[in-house]
Amino acid sequence: MKLDIDPAAELAAIHGILDEFDRMRGSGPEVMDRRSPEVSGWSVAQHLYHCALATGLSLRNTSSLVRGKGRLIQEEGELSKEAADVLRSNRTERGQAEAPRMVTPPDEVDLSFLEMELETNRKDMASLAEQTAAILAAPNWIPHQLLGPLDAPAWLRFTHLHAKHHLDIAHDILAS
Repeated sequence: MKLDIDPAAELAAIHGILDEFDRMRGSGPEVMDRRSPEVSGWSVAQHLYHCALATGLSLRNTSSLVRGKGRLIQEEGELSKEAADVLRSNRTERGQAEAPRMVTPPDEVDLSFLEMELETNRKDMASLAEQTAAILAAPNWIPHQLLGPLDAPAWLRFTHLHAKHHLDIAHDILAS
């Protein structure tokens, strides 16, 4: 199953979310260190750092699929109905998954590392923005730990939804 995904629109949405992350980061430690246990066990900074790390991995998966090179690539794959439903939903449920260890933020986030990760995300997105036709044409798959095999456009859609999910949580922490 293939979804009708516009890579340029997904990249624009991710870009807008990263802009909001930058605004939050620029608001200083009092905003970034904010916690609200009734909303989340993580601080605002932890959500942003986790998201920056996960976005980086997802964008690299998309790039690997475009290049057709990478150790995770599978030539065979199909988007499951469950994955398609998640990617079409425009939202992800809270508390449904635990972050993989490699993207779990430390207890105290170094904001300079967050800034570097966000800058790397922007560079990766700029490169992908020049390759939207190749994103749509990429034939292979890379598995997501919960959603199963995703093609290049689906990885961008997931990246957008995941970033939006954590931005919404960060906003809820700040509003509590």
